[in-house]
Amino acid sequence: MGSIRPVIAGNGLAITLTILFVLPITAVLAFLITSPLDDWMVQLGTWLHQSNDWSFALLETQERFAKIGFAIRSIFIAVGISFLYFWLTNWLNHGLARYRSYGSTGRETNIIEAIQPWIFVGPALVLLILFLLIPAFSTLSLSFQEADGSATVRNYAFLWDKKALGYEQFRYAMRNSLLWLILVPTVCISLGLLIAVLADSVRWGIVAKTLIFIPMAISFVGAAVIWRNIFAGGGVPAQEAINGITPSYQIGLLKALLGHTASYNEPLYSLKFWGNFFLMWILVWVQTGFAMVIFSAALRGVPEDTVEAATIDGANPFQMFFRIKLPQIYSTVVVVWTTLVILVLKMFDIPYALSANDDDKLLLATMMENARNNWSVGGDNVENLFAAIAVMLMLTVVPNMIFNARRIRREQRETGR
Repeated sequence: MGSIRPVIAGNGLAITLTILFVLPITAVLAFLITSPLDDWMVQLGTWLHQSNDWSFALLETQERFAKIGFAIRSIFIAVGISFLYFWLTNWLNHGLARYRSYGSTGRETNIIEAIQPWIFVGPALVLLILFLLIPAFSTLSLSFQEADGSATVRNYAFLWDKKALGYEQFRYAMRNSLLWLILVPTVCISLGLLIAVLADSVRWGIVAKTLIFIPMAISFVGAAVIWRNIFAGGGVPAQEAINGITPSYQIGLLKALLGHTASYNEPLYSLKFWGNFFLMWILVWVQTGFAMVIFSAALRGVPEDTVEAATIDGANPFQMFFRIKLPQIYSTVVVVWTTLVILVLKMFDIPYALSANDDDKLLLATMMENARNNWSVGGDNVENLFAAIAVMLMLTVVPNMIFNARRIRREQRETGR
């Protein structure tokens, strides 16, 4: 094995040098060769502008079409370089392994198996380092600095100083985020399990599951607009008319069902504190279908022999579900719960689309937007304050990561046994 390591190192060095020099040079040459495409796109834009007599300036049209041409070139070159990377590195690894192993099949296989995984994992690691780890550490460093670069912890003063900028907003954001983290995943999982079980027991269950899954195809902004009309308030009050009295009516569907008059024009999602629950319901409405589909597939995977054995032993439907089926899909429940927790932590679209940005509706993500709009009075140090909020948002994900890492490690140990 000791004699194979230098060969593996040699293969890896050859592939690394190829990536560092051959691929960048190829990409540059590809951009140079395809550069006339930008001129052709400019000519096409000029022709379309003159033929259709567009109202905006010709120079603006030419700039837009030049950018379109560059974007098209970039996409095709990026895809081509990706394919070239995988083909070239695999070819080098296999070719050098055969050349250096002198016909030893076992040794050649060891070399290929040692290097080939890194060929596929390598690009992901590079992107992870460049676009996740480096920005994360840069944000962390910025959060502990003043505008002049000196070290400080005052950017986190909103954690303990009642007079600090953002103290009240942060308290509301943490309270609301905790409520969302507890209620939204719990309700989605409970409803998803309930619907998955009930829908599989009726003939028209497929239709019901389809209707419940449809909101998953709607964006969060679209869902917010739909429920804004349901939670809205106001209407036309009774007015004197020539032929009598025009009756009043309430334009908010839910308020009309509750019997509220047109004079009650405050949207339900704007209510102090309670408005948070109406905002949560929008996310529950969208994500319940996702949980239902996953649980339905997991329940179908429960072995029939365990179900039949429980039936023979006289288990009722509740015992069948809670003691037989649910323990066997526990891993699926945890995966869905983790997905929903991550979704809740980065939730921004729904409150922002409804302009529900009052302090008592803030989440950590919307707090950053609120700070961007209102904390500019903080002077040059405002970017450092943003970094501190971003770090707090990242820290909320850490417990979830630790829990899942331990769960995966425990499952691996149990599988290894």
